[in-house]
Amino acid sequence: MIDRKNLWLTLGFVAGLLLTGVPYWRLPYNADFFSDPLVLAGFVGLGAVTAMLAASGIARLSRIFWIMLAAFPAAVAIRVVVETAQDPTDHNLWPFELILAALFSLVAIVPGLLVGALVRRLGR
Repeated sequence: MIDRKNLWLTLGFVAGLLLTGVPYWRLPYNADFFSDPLVLAGFVGLGAVTAMLAASGIARLSRIFWIMLAAFPAAVAIRVVVETAQDPTDHNLWPFELILAALFSLVAIVPGLLVGALVRRLGR
């Protein structure tokens, strides 16, 4: 039997992966993804999902932080694997891509986590 807490955390991760990944995957490799409105909307959604998980109290805030922080880097990793299989000369600097993806995720994750923690505290 799957624990409900783990199920919600998994669904939150998948939602964050799809919210940020689908708009990111449709862009060409050399595009400036952070100025794309759909990618920005995906990051807003990532923050909202993080806030909902944090407000629900299903897990410690640190666990929610690390799980949701991994969503966009996972989307970048999927793109790196797919595009490197097509052309091995692409993504020579993939470790830096993953680090930048994690840094960009912080912009959405931290405010979402703070809002969710505030809602959880005020709801007690």
